[in-house]
This record gives sequence, structure tokens and C-alpha cells, in this order.
Amino acid sequence: MHDREQPAVTAPKPRGQLKLLAIFAIVLVPMLVAGLMAKLGVGIPDSQTNRTDLIEPAISVEDWQLDIQPVGYGSPWRLVVSSPGSCEQTCLELIHEARQINVALGREAGRVEHLIALGAPASEDLLERFAQEYPRLEQARLDRDAYARSLSAHPEGWREGPQLWLIDPLGRVVLHQDPAAPGKQLLDDLKHLLKVSKVG
Repeated sequence: MHDREQPAVTAPKPRGQLKLLAIFAIVLVPMLVAGLMAKLGVGIPDSQTNRTDLIEPAISVEDWQLDIQPVGYGSPWRLVVSSPGSCEQTCLELIHEARQINVALGREAGRVEHLIALGAPASEDLLERFAQEYPRLEQARLDRDAYARSLSAHPEGWREGPQLWLIDPLGRVVLHQDPAAPGKQLLDDLKHLLKVSKVG
């Protein structure tokens, strides 16, 4: 008679260890998934997050002594490029970006204006360029001291060089777009605001 080889029997893992592993998985897996979602920006509802910087504490056009009219219910939203000095290359790029955002709104574009606020008088050449390339660009004078004071509680980089802002119809500065970030972020936020807005 031949001895039959008996299959090796592995000892079952104790049930306590399996329960402990299950508990760790229940706690850690959702945390890891949430961390990845936040880092990659995947699966986060657009309706509850803004992709550009929300202005807190609040600033208004009065704080900048910016003379823009009209302001109030029914007034337009404004994409504003601010430049405490003259308008050089970065400033011109932001003006172009503001116009592109405005155009990309499609049928909602009429609810939004784009505007340049300069802290120094524009040269004749610059004014001519604005007239040729950006005929719908509004212009306003920016009080540099008032502008700097209003931003004293905000990131230092916001006070330096040209910046892109969104101002609501009531004259509140609501969003800031980092000049180095893609304009699509501000476009997405603006589309959402136009969709839910009751003021302009």
C-alpha cells in the first residue's frame, strides 16, 4: 500500500486579527481616499468649492477709492486688472486673460465687464493700444495708498505688481486670481457665481 500524501493544512488566522485588520481598513481607507481627492481635486463638488482666492477680510471699491459706475443691483460683474504702477507685460497679459474669460462666458458675457485700474497715468501709446486691441476695456484710476492699505491684512504678494480680481455688482471685491495660475480657475468660479447670483 502506498501512503497518500496528505495536503498541508494551514492553521486558520485567529479571528481577532482579522477583526483588527478590518477595523484599521474601515478607518484608514476613507482617510487615504479623502486625502487623495483633496490633493488631486478629484470628486470634489464644484458647487461647494472655489478654485480662486476668496477675499477675507472683505474689500470694496470704496476701499480702493475706485470710481466705477454703476454699482448696485443689476450692475455688471467686473473682471479688474489692478496695477499700482504702469501697465507693463504682465499687466497686458492679465488684461488679455480677463477679456478671454469674458468671451468664454458665451451668452452670459453681457453680464460681465473687464476693467483696468492703474495707479499711474497711462501713456498715449498705451491708451492707443487699449483702444485698438481692447475697445470694450473700461479704465479707472487706482489710489495706490488706499489700495495698499486695503490689502494690508492679505497676502503680501497681492500688493505687488498687476493682479486680477473679480468685483461683484455691489462693488465688493470677492475673488483674486493668482497671475501665475490658469485663468480657467476664475472662469469656472465666475460661471458658478453667475448661475446662482440674484444681484447682477
